[in-house]
Amino acid sequence: MLKQKFILSYASKMFVQFITIAASLVVARVAGPTVMGTVAWALAYVQMLGFIADLGLGTAHIKLISEGRDPATCMGTFTRLKVSAQLLYLIVFMSVYVFRKFVLNEHFESDVHEYVVFISLGIMLLQDTESIAISTFAGKTEQAKQDIPYMLKNIIFQIMRVVIVLLGGRAVALAYGNLAAAVVVFPMYFLMMKDYKFGKFDKALAKEYLRIAAPVLILGAATTLTNTIDKVMLQELTDSEQVGYYTAGQRIGGFILLISRSMSMLFFPMFSAAVVRGDFKYIQDKIYKFERFSFLFILPFVIIIALYSRDIVLLLLGQEYLPSINMMSITTVALFLTVFNTPQGNVMTGLGKFRLVAIISIVNLVIYAGLLVVFIHTGLLNMGGEGVAWCLLITNVLIGVFYRYYCYKASKLLSNKLAIQFIIYGIINFTISWFIFKNYFMDTVLLRIVFLFVYTIFTYATFFVFKWMRLDDIYQLISLLNVKAMKNYISGEMKGKK
Repeated sequence: MLKQKFILSYASKMFVQFITIAASLVVARVAGPTVMGTVAWALAYVQMLGFIADLGLGTAHIKLISEGRDPATCMGTFTRLKVSAQLLYLIVFMSVYVFRKFVLNEHFESDVHEYVVFISLGIMLLQDTESIAISTFAGKTEQAKQDIPYMLKNIIFQIMRVVIVLLGGRAVALAYGNLAAAVVVFPMYFLMMKDYKFGKFDKALAKEYLRIAAPVLILGAATTLTNTIDKVMLQELTDSEQVGYYTAGQRIGGFILLISRSMSMLFFPMFSAAVVRGDFKYIQDKIYKFERFSFLFILPFVIIIALYSRDIVLLLLGQEYLPSINMMSITTVALFLTVFNTPQGNVMTGLGKFRLVAIISIVNLVIYAGLLVVFIHTGLLNMGGEGVAWCLLITNVLIGVFYRYYCYKASKLLSNKLAIQFIIYGIINFTISWFIFKNYFMDTVLLRIVFLFVYTIFTYATFFVFKWMRLDDIYQLISLLNVKAMKNYISGEMKGKK
């Protein structure tokens, strides 16, 4: 059933991502980079302090539920703690807003930016409330209940985005469209929780939630800031147009990040339970399979995107987005590294090493923020959005090294030998392909199309030559498309069958 959970999670998010990309292309062409940048910045701005609304409680809930604690007591305690955290977030956010505007006399780029910020605040609070249900489903590894509302909400929003911009709407209207989609789907999460009972608040359990959440809070703060500070600092040091270029380049390659998020929601509860059993062979097996899947079926696609970034940007976005070309190439590779690092990060949290993960995340955030200033600031490298992309790549390499080192220290079974082989091969593959492509296949569209087939055939031929790939892998990939098995899994989960 794990196979169905994985493919449902990734396929649903891939489907949404393709719809998102299609809608974003319309928005980008019709509305322009400034509108895209304004909306992306506003969401990042309200999410910067979003860790306060969670306080690490979501991770603690997944861990306790996955370990078999009484669901009713967990639900009653977790919900009350979560609502309190949301109120704290709202107080802090409004205090910062008032202080900046009325004490420091700092203002947003325009009134439009201010309107979009407050609409985004409503969206963020709704999504954070949904996380009560999502964390519960994740703890039970009920993937269908997580993915179906997510898919529905995004389909509604993407359709609304296209309609809004074609009717002449801009940033404020787009933000309202996002809010409307969130409101429509919001009740669905809690309808699917009708079989879950909400017990009373348990003080002893609340202390356990807070004990687990304390180091996770630091991790959550560092992770949230790392994921949002790029757009916020880019806006502060440049303008919304640069944010729009960066967002457009990141969006096209962003589907890769969905694998990381999907796998985190599956790996964390599974690894947490496996650690309790002391079953590191189980963890090793899952990591091995995931790394092979990433290497054989995702990495070649990442390299193709990096090589053909100019063609992709010009075809999909047009001449106006030429600055997005290098940003897309670099962020796609950087996001692949996020995927490749996912299992190791979940092993460490599954081991309960939240404090260590938090320290690594803080160090990573400090390095990232420092690099952003150097790469973006007009008085230094002044690289704009491309500088942000390079910063993301550098820090993803560093955090991958940290995670893999400490996982190996925890258990020698979690060897990095396979990953090192894959990484070396990937670097050599990209370097040779880039040199040949740029020097011999760039002149005409026909030549570039021919190279696409040459690259694919050559790459997969080397996989077979080095015995990294077998015919069984192809059969396994095909078996993931078993519609009957997927239908049975979704039907069973939605009906509450185990």
